[in-house]
Amino acid sequence: MKKIISLILSVVMVFTIGSVSFGVDAFAEETQAPATDITTQISGEAGEIVPIIAGSVMQTLGYLNFSNFRLPTSTDDFTDMLLKFLYGIVDVLIDVVLKAINSVVPSIDFADKDSYENEQFYPGMDEYLAEPAPGAVWSVGYGSGSIQTGNELDGNHYVGGSLSFPDPKSATAIYDDQRVRCVALNDGSGRGTVVIAVVDGFGLSNTDVAGIRAELADFAKANNVVGINISVLHQHSCVDTFGMNGDLLKMVFTNPAANIANNMFGAELELLDGRNKAFMENLYNVTVDAVETAVETMEKGKIYYSTADIEDLAREKRDPYVIDGNLHRFRFVPADGGKETWIVNSPIHCVGKGAAGTEITGDYPYYMEQIINKEENANLMVVLGAELAISSDSEPLNLPEGLDDIEHINAYATELTRRLVEESTKEVEVAPLLNFKMGQYYVPVTNQILLFAGKLGAISNTVVGLDKYDFNAEILTEIGYLELGTDLAVALVPGELEPAIAYGGCLQGADSWTGKDFDYPSMQEVVGTDKKLIVFGLMNDQVGYILPDNEFKSLLAGENEEIVASGNKAGSATITAFIDVVESIEK
Repeated sequence: MKKIISLILSVVMVFTIGSVSFGVDAFAEETQAPATDITTQISGEAGEIVPIIAGSVMQTLGYLNFSNFRLPTSTDDFTDMLLKFLYGIVDVLIDVVLKAINSVVPSIDFADKDSYENEQFYPGMDEYLAEPAPGAVWSVGYGSGSIQTGNELDGNHYVGGSLSFPDPKSATAIYDDQRVRCVALNDGSGRGTVVIAVVDGFGLSNTDVAGIRAELADFAKANNVVGINISVLHQHSCVDTFGMNGDLLKMVFTNPAANIANNMFGAELELLDGRNKAFMENLYNVTVDAVETAVETMEKGKIYYSTADIEDLAREKRDPYVIDGNLHRFRFVPADGGKETWIVNSPIHCVGKGAAGTEITGDYPYYMEQIINKEENANLMVVLGAELAISSDSEPLNLPEGLDDIEHINAYATELTRRLVEESTKEVEVAPLLNFKMGQYYVPVTNQILLFAGKLGAISNTVVGLDKYDFNAEILTEIGYLELGTDLAVALVPGELEPAIAYGGCLQGADSWTGKDFDYPSMQEVVGTDKKLIVFGLMNDQVGYILPDNEFKSLLAGENEEIVASGNKAGSATITAFIDVVESIEK
């Protein structure tokens, strides 16, 4: 981790100077703009940046938490306090240096917060119902399709899961399919249909979700679709659909020069990221087809809910070790006895092949689907839950030695499926009642590494700048609230959520990393004790890991979540937005 951070800093410093010079020299002649004038302009603006950087130093020093010093209770406690303080000093230095670099790095043009509007945002249903409407009945449809094109091994498709450094992480083998699966839900009340789609991929930004919605706009209006929600299964073994897993060196040295050309000279150079353009176009098309199929094939029937205990098969890697240790199953049974459709919510990361491989597999959800299709004659759509640092644990299975990765994943999926079918709690019928509400909110980007990636154009999230130099920025995203029946509530969360934010148990005071409290209710408390909360994560965006503010640790602390989190305000921003959405419902 330390080596990676040092390397990033070194590379950034070199490329910033080099790309600025390259960009000015390469395009000044084309536009007949004297390079000396541009250089003078840059130098003058640099003088304006200094006060911004200086002002942020005091803000950054707040990370040291001087106000939280206390008398240690033991030698170990003293060592822990000292280590955190030293980490804090290093974090301040890293943060200040990165802020200085980010203030001058040639950047893409961020959207203007005051004027930007997401035209493809679905606010949800206008009317809230506490009980099913007279004559209400569930209607459910299913659609699915492969998003693979057949060209995944051409050397131009990167695999998500970890940075492609130093060598690009191009796909080298395909074990199984990558698909999109979609379910359409309608409670018969006349208030509209809600669509939920899940893509086999590492991540999908709200920008891409909006792009898919735009292609479905006329269809949605004609069919009274009031919500189109798209998530990913976050496989660390699928073609990169987010952008950060491309050729890092090429992006670092090429994109800044392209940004200069585009911003100063009106060029339209395409920026490099980890996504394959043809693959993404096909993903859009297949997802559109799956949504339309799901809506057009809706049929009446009943939905049943049950859970299966799989907590021993899940491993939580960081405190406070809160986990929803269940598979949640919504089983739709058509009235005419046709093929069932199952929606299964799982709290477990799809990392059966690790994070650094180059082989493509849909991981355990794919193999669960194969079994359920064949043995239960049912469609399956898996949706990830609050799975921030939760991965699979197959040790309780006592698997034989010598299994390869795919055999291992298959065995794990087989056990999950067995428990889902044979050991689920008694099913309860879900009343035909669907309430749906969405809200938009901003997540502050305090992680300067992520801001750097955004300035490069390596991520496609909708980023808005808060000052002239985009020195401070926020991600515009969505959060939602869904009720299924009278007893079940679903939080639609745009990232990888710390389960304690959903279910309670966040560390407080001296037990937390910062020594401060996280003064917010859990999502379960917001929903109320009369409803059971379920989390649908990575829904409609990938804003990274969502941690409680007081548990955003040092970059040097041995964790990896902080590196790809938006920063130390994501937790409070997300729970506040969720509260706003729930309170906006006129019950």
